[in-house]
Order: sequence, then structure tokens, then C-alpha cells
Amino acid sequence: MRFCCAALIALLAGCGGETGGSAAPPPDEDRPLAADFEDVYRIGGIAAEGWDAFTEIADLDFDAGGRLYIRDEAGSSTRIVVVDGVGDLVAEFGRRGDGPGELRDVGHMVARPEGGVVIVDDGHRAYLLFGPDGSFERAVRFAIEGASETASAEAVRAAREGESLFLTRGADARFSNGEVSVEAGDRTIYRTSFAGADEAAATPFAEGWEAQPEQEITMEAADPSDMFDAFGDAFTGFVPDLVFDVLPGGGVAYSDSSAYAIKIQPAPGAPVRVVGRPLHPEPVTESLRERARARLVEAVESSARVQVDGQSADDLPPAIRAQMSAMLEEMMSGMRDAVANAGFMPEVPIVRDVRTTWEGAIWVQRWGSDPLAQIDRQAAFASRGPEEGEAAAGWIDVFSPEGEYVGTLALEETPMPDAFGPGGLVAFVETDEFDVPTIILKRLPPTIPLELGSPASGASGGGG
Repeated sequence: MRFCCAALIALLAGCGGETGGSAAPPPDEDRPLAADFEDVYRIGGIAAEGWDAFTEIADLDFDAGGRLYIRDEAGSSTRIVVVDGVGDLVAEFGRRGDGPGELRDVGHMVARPEGGVVIVDDGHRAYLLFGPDGSFERAVRFAIEGASETASAEAVRAAREGESLFLTRGADARFSNGEVSVEAGDRTIYRTSFAGADEAAATPFAEGWEAQPEQEITMEAADPSDMFDAFGDAFTGFVPDLVFDVLPGGGVAYSDSSAYAIKIQPAPGAPVRVVGRPLHPEPVTESLRERARARLVEAVESSARVQVDGQSADDLPPAIRAQMSAMLEEMMSGMRDAVANAGFMPEVPIVRDVRTTWEGAIWVQRWGSDPLAQIDRQAAFASRGPEEGEAAAGWIDVFSPEGEYVGTLALEETPMPDAFGPGGLVAFVETDEFDVPTIILKRLPPTIPLELGSPASGASGGGG
């Protein structure tokens, strides 16, 4: 019998991670951009019956030639699909197993700039390298220096050049053999290189601001509800998330505070340049704290999920179902207590996400005007439900590679792209009422330049 800890991890990440909201800036502070992207191709959808019949798109990424790599998850199977610049199939691969080139527990997939993919396989504890035709090349073992070997990657980005990755660590909580172990993650962006190596060490590249100390606790526990004693004051609302993306030349752009301040780190220990706008975070008042606590408690109540070997609790014998319900109630009681006593940061963060183009332009997604939207999002994530209304709240600010503010896109008109490619290519995933995904490839319009003074349509290095 096992408990599905989605609610626990999601709410922990929500309280100490993807949080926030901000008051909308005055209209005269934004320079509106039109989202009139050029359609390139579409694949998938309800009518697809062959290789383009997708189930759940977990990752999208481009290589330097404009090929699109897709990780499609269907139950316990993982499938990698490679598509060329006109939407035709290049390769399809992925087989579950323990042998060389087989997939055990895929955490992430990113494209290699020269072609092919890197699969972050937590089951094999290795990076698996494949060519663009799906041929397996080699495995490179994990070797994280200065971090727990059990810590999983939360976000992974491939460098634009060379054989290296950037990653951050996520929170983790486990209950096994009477022992509870809690890791709250850290605020470090790591870089790992696997060029010609059998083992890849992830070393610190940039250190984000620590809103609260990292927690790694292991203690004896009588039941899963005891893990909340280990969290202590880990439940803190409106902690700014650490979000990042890579830049040409090997650097990163990231946000780590409630302020509108995007930090550019070109190399470890190098001076940091800051890009931003004169927008200011909303203070967290007592009224907002009360409303946030109430919303957190509501999220806890709605996110309880119990599974036994993949079965629903309703399919179990009454005695076992009653035992599981009692254990779940103890866990929920601990979560309610932790959430009811949650602390809060003094300001509501502005930045929700940071992405970059291949040419180095920076796209900054701002939270919408409702500071409680994060709680709603975490509740939807914890229950594995749709994120209602998420696409309609917020804005995307576009900056040139030189850090000059170009203009703002409204999320009502376009979501943040799921992947950026060379030459202004962007990919989106849309799902219909049956949750069937369609992948839409577009190209940025000339009104959204790739480089300062250069229209998107005239940039070199375009794919497809």
C-alpha cells in the first residue's frame, strides 16, 4: 500500500516555489505587441491515427537545425518523436527496460544542439544520449557534487552550444521503513558536462537568493503524518520561485526574488548584469494572508489522493479502504495544521517564468493581477486537474539580447511558448476537450525582433 504524495510535494513547491501575483501596471507602462505569429505546421489532434497520435506531451525542444523533439508519455511508456522543419517524421524511438538504451524512469528530455536528445533517466541514474535518428550512443552516470544523490532535477535546459546541461533541484519527501526524509531543494543553478565523460558532475553555476534555509531532514516516524513535523516552518507563502533559461555563449538568465530583476550570469563567479522594468511587487497584507491561508486549506482538502498498486480506493475491499481512509485523514490533519500556521514573505513576487530565444532575447512572464491565482494553480496541479483560467491571466515582456525592453504580449492572446527554436521558431501545445494534444509550430513576426534592430524574418540560422 502506498500513498500518492502529489498533494504534499505540490503544496510544498507551491508555498516555497511557484507563487505570486502582482498588481497590473498602468497601461501606459506597457508597449503592446501583436501576437500575429506565422503558422508553420500542426501535428497531432483528435484525428491523428499514426505516429502523430500523441497522448501527453511531457517535453518539447529544438536543435540548432530546427528539428523538433517530442517526449510523449502514455501510461508507463515513453516515446520520443523527431520531426523536421515541415512537420514530417524523422525518427520515433523509446523502449522501457533496464538494458542499454532502454528507458526506466524518465524525468526530462532536452535536445542536443547538434542533433539528438539527452534523456535524464532517474531510474538508471544516468543521462542517456541518443542521435537524431534515435540511435543510442552512450550513458553518462549522475555525479552531483555538493548535493544529495537522491535529489531529482526540477528544471533542465540544454546549453545552446556544446555537450552540457543546466538544472535546478526540486523538493522531495519520502516515508519508508518507519523513517521520514525531507529535502526542500536548494536555490542553485547547476551545470553538468558530459563531453567525453563516463560520469557527469553537476557543479554550482549561479546561486539564487535564499528566501529560507535549505532543509534536509531524516527522522524516525510512526506513520506518514509524522513527516509534517519534519517540515517545521517550510510552509511559507509567496516565496519567489527560482526560474531560469540558457543564453548563447554558455550563460543563464534567471529570476530569484519578488522584484522585477532578471539576472544575467555569463559564467560562474562573473559579475551579474540585471535586466528589468520599473514595476514593484505588491505588499502582503494581513487580509491577503488570511485569504491565502483559507485557499491553502481548501487546496489541501481537494488534493487528497490515495492509490494502491495503481487502483482507485473505491475498488478496494471495505476493510482496506477504511484503513487507508484513516491513514489519509492523519496525513490531511498534519497538512491542515502546517498550512494553517503558514508564514508569508512580505511581498508578492512579480515574475512567474523566464525563457530565452536561441539568439538571446529574454521573455519574462508576469503573474496576473490576482495574488491568489498561485493557490488555485497548485490545487489543480496537486489533483492532476486542468489549470483553469491560467492562460488568461498575466503578461509576457520581451527584452532584446542587449537587455532593452521591446514590448509586452498579453496571455489572453498567446501563452508562453513551450519551446523556442532557431530563427524565431516557437512551439505550442494545445489540448482539446478530450485532453488530446496538438503541437503547433509557428514563427515570430517581424514586430518581435530576435536581435536589436533585426526583424525576426531576416534572422539567420532558421530551422525548417
